[in-house]
Amino acid sequence: MLNCKIFGLIIMVLFPASSWAQEGPVSGFYQIISGSYRECYEVFGNPFVYSLPDTNQSYVELAVDAQRNTVQMAILGQDRHTVFASSGFRFFFTNGVVFPDHVQFGGEIHVPEVPAWIDYTVSNSAAGLRIDGYFEGPTGPTDVPTRFEHTNIVAVLVAAVPIATLSLPRVFGGVIQFTVFNGQADQTNVVEASTDLVRWTAISTNVFPSTVCPICPFIDFQDPVSANLARRYYRTFSLP
Repeated sequence: MLNCKIFGLIIMVLFPASSWAQEGPVSGFYQIISGSYRECYEVFGNPFVYSLPDTNQSYVELAVDAQRNTVQMAILGQDRHTVFASSGFRFFFTNGVVFPDHVQFGGEIHVPEVPAWIDYTVSNSAAGLRIDGYFEGPTGPTDVPTRFEHTNIVAVLVAAVPIATLSLPRVFGGVIQFTVFNGQADQTNVVEASTDLVRWTAISTNVFPSTVCPICPFIDFQDPVSANLARRYYRTFSLP
């Protein structure tokens, strides 16, 4: 049997109002400084537990759009752009919801076509960004983990690393076009596309040009393949 359980016990600890501002997390690039990650298997009696950060899980990229009530989060390796993956599941969440003091990722997803479930909470704490949650995958081979958990993850904001932002899409001649903002001169930017939010392919790699305004460079790109597709998803990241 799977030796990982969730107990329905909620402990509430009250702190003085001055301890820290009860505000929700903000967009940014965060470095993991502590926490644990575990994988649970059907065949093993105890889960495998790893202390973080490690080579595969060193950073968190969070993109919060409070106006549209959407959030994206990726757990990244030491290279700052490779999304952590285990048993075919990539820790890149796109279904976050904004609440006054936290963001929540939850509900059914597909990996890639088989239903699975996630439940992650991201909030602010006195030490930094706080992440707790689990991913529950479908039952498969006994030597493949079916549950992944992050516990007490604390990450601090890395202000020097900007997060690239995609503009609203434009359609010209049946082709989708975007502009990538929030870059720095001579910084390499990558745009990826997907049709299912699971398999991603790099479709554009460019360098932000030098401009009079050092924080104003942008990149225009278009996706000719989009003219022949019923749907298409996009994301972008910039290399350090």
